[in-house]
Amino acid sequence: MIYRFDKVVGTGGIGVGMLFHTDDDRTLGRSESRLVRLSGAKDYCKLHIVFHYIAKLLAPEIKVLPVGCVGEDAAGERLVSQMQQCGMDLSYVEKRRDYPTAISVCLQYPDKEGCNFTASNGAGEAVTREYIERCLREIAPNERTVVAAIPEVSLESRMRLLQIGKENGSYCVLSFAAAESGWVRKNELLRYCDLLSVNEEEALSLIAEEVPSDRIPERLYHYAAALNPEITVLVTCGKKGAYVCDKNGAERINPFPAKAVNTSGAGDAFLGGTIAAFALGYPLKKGVLIPLSVKRH
Repeated sequence: MIYRFDKVVGTGGIGVGMLFHTDDDRTLGRSESRLVRLSGAKDYCKLHIVFHYIAKLLAPEIKVLPVGCVGEDAAGERLVSQMQQCGMDLSYVEKRRDYPTAISVCLQYPDKEGCNFTASNGAGEAVTREYIERCLREIAPNERTVVAAIPEVSLESRMRLLQIGKENGSYCVLSFAAAESGWVRKNELLRYCDLLSVNEEEALSLIAEEVPSDRIPERLYHYAAALNPEITVLVTCGKKGAYVCDKNGAERINPFPAKAVNTSGAGDAFLGGTIAAFALGYPLKKGVLIPLSVKRH
């Protein structure tokens, strides 16, 4: 079988996580203390989740190369072992004695929405622009490479990864957290991106204006296309499904009927599956288009 790409390279958070459930639907207050239940489910930082699905679906036929750092500690050893077992090539995951392995904490509300905290002073802090440049000189991305910039390392490092990917003809994928949208706008990060993958909250934070819920994907696409006419935008909308938009129109991806038990990492899993399918040669769209309005805001 001839694949569209022969390697997937990405940077982002590699770390352990813990998930808590609250029965109280109120948003946690600034000075509030609350009893919550610790979940038995495993959780991880974002690059680990996204690349887990890519590796399980593609490796070893397509190389899967995370670029990042873990601490030289028990958590880092465990993560490295798990990532190797699912088929990732860890040639560019460095163990650091001077940083602990990153940790992420997720709080999930009764409606399955949740918030997430990730330590900024974990080993991901060692993933600098210089580290990205050194690793990519050896990896040598080209037009047969997917390059993915995932949250939980610095935006400067993720931008450098995308720039190098673009310079070498790679297919560049970006996701970001809502709190990072100001930096993304200011530095016009979408210019280096072929596929932007966000949820509704992240989309709204980038648009930076009030938009009706059913118009968010279209409005985001028009914002992104003003910077990069060839971009494709993927927006996940929870139980409403997802949308993919490009210059040819929009398409809604209907959700599978299911009872949500735990949505932690769902968006990351969705992105991982999308990248894997695209690398195998599947189209991002199925051919049932919704026309986009021609008006650019």
